[in-house]
Amino acid sequence: MKAKEVQPDPHTLALQALAWLASDEERLVRFLNLSGLTPGGLRKTATEPASLGAVLDYLLAWEPLLLSFSAEHGVAPELVVQSRQRLPGAPLLN
Repeated sequence: MKAKEVQPDPHTLALQALAWLASDEERLVRFLNLSGLTPGGLRKTATEPASLGAVLDYLLAWEPLLLSFSAEHGVAPELVVQSRQRLPGAPLLN
């Protein structure tokens, strides 16, 4: 029987995702360009729940990025989806 994965804290997971994005200049620049944020704006809003949700939305919007983050952090992609659902502004799942 497979052990149930522990659901990570959504804020912590999103902050890890943001740090991971910021650790690579190309990833960070793409995120900033697509989100419309400036580096200063990102610093100001980085810990706000809605901003953290947007970080996870960004990961979820491009599967190769999601899979890379998931592999490097040992987190199943499904747990990223579940974490996103626990932050403000999450889209409704059918």
